[in-house]
Amino acid sequence: MLLKTALALVLAVPAAGAAQETAVATAPVQASTAAVQLSTAPVPAPLPEWRLSPLRRLSVDLDRLARFGWSLPPERLDALAAEAAALSARVREALGRDVLAAVEREEAPRLSEAAKKTLARFRAELQVYYATNGGKYPASPARLAPDQIHSVPALELPGHEASAVITLIDSRKFDNDASKAVTDSGGWLYFTAPESANYGLLLIDCSHREPGGEEFYKY
Repeated sequence: MLLKTALALVLAVPAAGAAQETAVATAPVQASTAAVQLSTAPVPAPLPEWRLSPLRRLSVDLDRLARFGWSLPPERLDALAAEAAALSARVREALGRDVLAAVEREEAPRLSEAAKKTLARFRAELQVYYATNGGKYPASPARLAPDQIHSVPALELPGHEASAVITLIDSRKFDNDASKAVTDSGGWLYFTAPESANYGLLLIDCSHREPGGEEFYKY
């Protein structure tokens, strides 16, 4: 998410002497005098072909993926990991710490509200499953897909990369204090043991504080 925002900031300021988008249009060939006399119909100019710079193209592609809720398969992401990490590091270096810190401060309220809404919807789907399956929760929230939900929703939390990873707790070890199960992964935390007091409990696995001051796992 931060890489996407950083790209948007970089793209908003064109480099000196370079245009971010180039319209390439082929001018009509100058006809001879004789040809002009034979044909009075104007020759329409071809539509410009918009060519995006590599960074602009990446930004557009990321926006499209996000808009439709799509993502790259894990194996393809793994293949791009080294190049993506190098690009991210160079973009962050170009922006500087002050700009990145300002971006994170601006993003925090929006990301926090989105995470809490995602948690509420995910919990609601678990309750639907519970009601329609004889008072039993799924062994993992991932079992809700694809029948109830398209896929496990990803969390985008301040201080974390986006994650849809679910950490499963199949014991009563944390019955007295569920917070001790929090590992701050930035994903989901789910208690699966039917005999546990926390059976079916879904938490945000994050100990960071949201802008209101509450730790995310407490929601």
